[in-house]
Amino acid sequence: MTRAQKNAVAKKQQPEIRLITLSTCFFCSTLKKQLKEAGFQYSFTDLDLLPESERDEQMEELRKFNPEESFPITIIDNVAIVGYQEERIKKELGLS
Repeated sequence: MTRAQKNAVAKKQQPEIRLITLSTCFFCSTLKKQLKEAGFQYSFTDLDLLPESERDEQMEELRKFNPEESFPITIIDNVAIVGYQEERIKKELGLS
């Protein structure tokens, strides 16, 4: 992320960012790293590390909106982005 993008983040109010990820997912890890480097605060749930009953319940709910079970799922305020869509995520964060 460029210095100009980081400055844009600092000027903009912090959106609520929630990630639904897998601990073994390369793109999930990449997204977490990019958000951290850009100075964004976020919460996340690694679904594969949840207890089995909770994981199954979460996956059943997610399949309604994400039948392909693609990760990460990025929720910025009330906008959900399924899969690693870097440009769309940057747009929602006001970085492009």
